[in-house]
Amino acid sequence: MTRNKFSRHVYQYRSAILSLLICMLMSGLTIVQSQIHENAGTRAMTFLKIGIGAEGISMGEAQVAHSNDLYATFWNPAGLANVKQQQFGFMHNEWLGDINHEYIGFAQPVSGLGTIAGSLVYLNYGELIGRDASGNETKPFHPYDIALILSMARQFGNLSVGTNLKWVREKILNGSEAEQLEETLGGGDIRPVDASTPALDIGGLYTFQNQSGEPGPFSVGVNLQHLGRVQFIEESFLLPVNLKMGMAYRMLEDSAVITADLNRPSDNKTSIGIGLAFTVLKFFHLRSGYKYALGGNDLGALSGITFGLGASMGNFQIDYALISMGQFGPTHRLSLLAKF
Repeated sequence: MTRNKFSRHVYQYRSAILSLLICMLMSGLTIVQSQIHENAGTRAMTFLKIGIGAEGISMGEAQVAHSNDLYATFWNPAGLANVKQQQFGFMHNEWLGDINHEYIGFAQPVSGLGTIAGSLVYLNYGELIGRDASGNETKPFHPYDIALILSMARQFGNLSVGTNLKWVREKILNGSEAEQLEETLGGGDIRPVDASTPALDIGGLYTFQNQSGEPGPFSVGVNLQHLGRVQFIEESFLLPVNLKMGMAYRMLEDSAVITADLNRPSDNKTSIGIGLAFTVLKFFHLRSGYKYALGGNDLGALSGITFGLGASMGNFQIDYALISMGQFGPTHRLSLLAKF
């Protein structure tokens, strides 16, 4: 793309770009009031907030207007409408400590219906050792989180809409583990901590037309995530409801893209993410980004930095992401996407 063409495109979409940026800025500024959000620690199933897919993670998690493959199930289900052939995906995440975060999914375009997808998210905390009031070890227990997701998206001209229907479960102590712990402690009322609930995501994606009436380089998106509530023992908790909105601008014949997202969680500070990606020789991908929480990142300013690499080989794509977690060091994600 020449400089003149690039300038014309920017000029053409200037109103939409400026409107979205102002909206994101004003929405974010209303949140910069305190370092600790008033709802921090009051939401259940918070594993739902952990990003899926190395490509999106490596771009500062700014993907709501850009993700257009199977991993759109997390970033914006409306992006699934761009899937035109069968896709299979897998992600492995070496997260903090010995916690492993896994994802597997499949997408299928259906004529006259759109795209449907099914996926599973699993977070394994490993083996944990409990202790009684005297500091003695109790029997180990094995907490985990799981989500089963059914997704559907459809395109209506330049507008795509999508939704995720989810069944989520969080197991800390099941019935038998609670009984064992009660026996070890010699009494007490140890009750299972194991709950499940349905949840819902709703997303939209709009791509502006260029001068010839075809889809242009500029897109905007919005995704409302994790709508639901769950009952733990005798108390009910909201899920971590989250609103994402953002934009993406593709340039240099789609070999480069810049993205920006505003992320407004119900239980934490508003954050802004920016991402940049380049494709070299049509198969090698370089990505970077930064995610900043308004009021400051809890783990330090460097904790929002992300990097990533990817390679496309025929119908296969492999991606890697490195995410700085400040004093806890980096975490790593590896994801695979296959098209059939």
